[in-house]
Amino acid sequence: MNDQRHIAITSWYHGVHNFRARIYYDATDAGGIVYHTEYLSIAEHARTEALRSLGFQQRCLIRDQEIMLTVRRCNVEYVSPAFLDDLVEVRTSFDNLYGARISIEQTIHRVGERTAKDDLLVTLETDIACVGKAGKPKRLPKDLKEAIASKIDKKRVLETVV
Repeated sequence: MNDQRHIAITSWYHGVHNFRARIYYDATDAGGIVYHTEYLSIAEHARTEALRSLGFQQRCLIRDQEIMLTVRRCNVEYVSPAFLDDLVEVRTSFDNLYGARISIEQTIHRVGERTAKDDLLVTLETDIACVGKAGKPKRLPKDLKEAIASKIDKKRVLETVV
C-alpha cells in the first residue's frame, strides 16, 4: 500500500523550506483533534525533507560521514489545534550554525482549505546536534555547513546580533 501521508511539496522561498502534510485519523484523538506529539513528528519530517532538498540524506550522513543529527533542545508553543483532514504546511528556516549545532525555527500552519488565510498552529525552536557514533559532539561537515549557510537569511541574523 502506498503511504500518501505527506504531500511532498518541498520548495524553498526566501530561505524558508515549505513542506505539506495531511492530517489522518491515526494522528488524532476521538474528537478529531491532533495529538500534541504529532506536531513533533511532522516537524521532523519537514526538517528531513529540507536537508534532502539540499542534497543530504540522513542515512548517507550516518553511512558515509559517520555522523547523526539529533535533537538537542526543542521549545514548542501550541497556538491552535489542527483537525482530522486538515492540510498543514511546515515552514522551516535555519537560523544559525555553530561548530556542532544547527538552530532551526519552524512554524506549522493550516493552509487555505477552510479559510482564506493560513492559521498559525505551532511554533518550534529546535537545536540539532551533530554527533559521532559514540554520541559525542562532532563538527558539522564543511559541505553540510555550506549548504545550510546558503539558506540562512543573513539580514535576519544581523538583526538578532545588533
